[in-house]
Amino acid sequence: MSPRPAIFISAVSRELKSARQLVANTLTFLGYEPDWQDVFGTEEGDLRTMLRRRIDAGKGVVQLVGNCYGAEPPAIDEQFGRVSYTQYEALYAKAKGKKVWYLFLDDTFPTDPHEEEDREKQELQSAYRTRVQADSHLYHPLSTREGVEASVLKLRDDLTRIRRGVRRWAFSVAVLLMLIAALCIWLLEGQQHSSEQQRQTNQQLQELKETVAKLQQGVYSYAEIQNEVRQEQPGQKPEEIEQRTYEELSKKLGIDLATLKEQLPRFAEELKKAPNATTYERANAAYVAKDYNEAERLALVAADEAQRATPPKSADAINAFELAAWAAEKRIEYADALTRLRAAEQLTDRNRDALEWARVQFAIGWVLYDEGQYRDAESILREVLRERERGLGPEHPDTILARHRLAIVLDYEGKNAAAETEYRAVLMLEEKVLGPEHLDTLRTRNNLAGVLVRQGRYAEAETELRALIKVRQKVLGPEHPDTLGARSNLAVSLFFQGKYAEAETELGPVIKLEEKVLGPEHPWTLSARTNLGEVLADQGKYVEAETEDRAVIKSKEKVLGPEHPEMVDTRINLADALAHEGKYVEAETECRAAIRLSQKVLGPENYLTLEARADLGEVLVQEGRHAEAEEEYRAVLKLQEKTLGLENPDTLRTWFDLAVCLRSEGHVQEASAFAQRAADGARKILGLEHPSTKKYEKLLAELQANGGQRGEVIGDE
Repeated sequence: MSPRPAIFISAVSRELKSARQLVANTLTFLGYEPDWQDVFGTEEGDLRTMLRRRIDAGKGVVQLVGNCYGAEPPAIDEQFGRVSYTQYEALYAKAKGKKVWYLFLDDTFPTDPHEEEDREKQELQSAYRTRVQADSHLYHPLSTREGVEASVLKLRDDLTRIRRGVRRWAFSVAVLLMLIAALCIWLLEGQQHSSEQQRQTNQQLQELKETVAKLQQGVYSYAEIQNEVRQEQPGQKPEEIEQRTYEELSKKLGIDLATLKEQLPRFAEELKKAPNATTYERANAAYVAKDYNEAERLALVAADEAQRATPPKSADAINAFELAAWAAEKRIEYADALTRLRAAEQLTDRNRDALEWARVQFAIGWVLYDEGQYRDAESILREVLRERERGLGPEHPDTILARHRLAIVLDYEGKNAAAETEYRAVLMLEEKVLGPEHLDTLRTRNNLAGVLVRQGRYAEAETELRALIKVRQKVLGPEHPDTLGARSNLAVSLFFQGKYAEAETELGPVIKLEEKVLGPEHPWTLSARTNLGEVLADQGKYVEAETEDRAVIKSKEKVLGPEHPEMVDTRINLADALAHEGKYVEAETECRAAIRLSQKVLGPENYLTLEARADLGEVLVQEGRHAEAEEEYRAVLKLQEKTLGLENPDTLRTWFDLAVCLRSEGHVQEASAFAQRAADGARKILGLEHPSTKKYEKLLAELQANGGQRGEVIGDE
């Protein structure tokens, strides 16, 4: 995403990874953006398309010519014959008229540890080295790391000549020169020019140059890293995202965290106003300075400039549109963000560069997820996953991230079995690639436990969550938001097992800690309070439940908006509490509002939509409108049996509620059949001691004993 000219560094990764990093560091100091592609021979597919794209976007190629041949494409190249990927990079660049500099490493150069290649590859590389050496004016024979660094520095004049219209980062250089001049005067005035003093001066000048270069890199990287951090976990507060962004930048740049948080915003403010800085540089600076309106405006100008260039700079325009989108999202303007990303989408081509296309599509899917448009997000993420698996492999971090995001979207859609499949696949990959105690791995375990709860597998979920809490307390501490989130989910699993008092005991301290650590209006805090409202209702504390639900609805409307999907479950809980208080008209109104919202944002077959409709049926029964209730129950059951299955707790509950309704209408035989199904299912999946099992068995016994001639049984759980 950097506007600095890109230079591609070509080298065999296994042999010369350290040397390549040395070249990259030197190019960065000179004001260029180093780029390369790691190839280890285990990648699937043909990487030449990706290499061409990256070389086309750069101003030239620096190739380190060692003794290893490296990995090669799956098929012989039509233009260059049998070549390795590394050889292909330089040959393709020359064919495209790009400048190529060869750094020819002799046998004494210190390489990274690597396995010796077979004789055939050695001969192929030897022949390539001979061809490079024959072009004597283009290569530099080197035997030390210092020689490599010096050779790259000698390329300064060549590099400067190929900028061709790219605006220089003149502002930063000017600031650097002024700071250097001031420092020189301060250091040298009144001192004798001893060799020791000169050494100290040179050292401090070098440190100053490195700091300025790092701060500039921080400005360029900030927005990109922030969005990576944000995408790792939904529901983070802005200050949490900012803190984690600075932590990642601190590690990347090698600058003390406190120093970086103090200096980067000041540097960005100056860069934002610099007349010699590029538009895109100033847009990034405005983003760091949290001037999101200006960041979006400048990014759109930069995108227009890139599109009007001759030839058009599509990659730069895409980057600028993405920056504009993230700035819009910062202002909670999702429609604007989506518009910017759609503009970027028009500049991508799935056939030409599938990974660039997938990157933009992933961003679109993310915004759709933020808006609660889960069905649209799902279809996009499936295509993103397909392309990343093909282009990067299943174990690449970007592929795993896309798969995890897809699992979350499926979860929100109520597609529990599909979500579980994806979560388990992600968990297996993360345990292998990252380790069992990595934060991403633990996060996936938490999500898996949640989907087990939604499938009615409460005991499995409880076991998973108790194990997860122990690990998180060890790795993160007892007050970390992730630890608290796992405890909140444990309370949910206890609740659904009928352990209401235990669930309330768990939720109370969790909510207090979340209010302390995250804040009273954080989505996780509100989610835990939603669960508390349901727990209170199931213990018969209906007035307390109503008070809690109304307070949560008010906060959710403020934080998330009145039509966010997470409003649905709280409205359902409120309707349930109102019904038990005998406020049937209010309960019916709340039920119908929840149904309309859920159908709109989640779809007619989502489990929450069906739960709201089942609750409406219960209210209609209490109002004596049994025929309407029966019709509603039968319609709900048809969809629940199709989407949730015959052994889901929601399906059992609706069988029970329909049995109660039918008994009230005098249809005792059919009521007994539904009560039997509910009781049999509850004994199997909930256990004999679950309150719902006992309630279902009680209704069945009454129907069988006296033909159902008894007062109605309340039909809720």
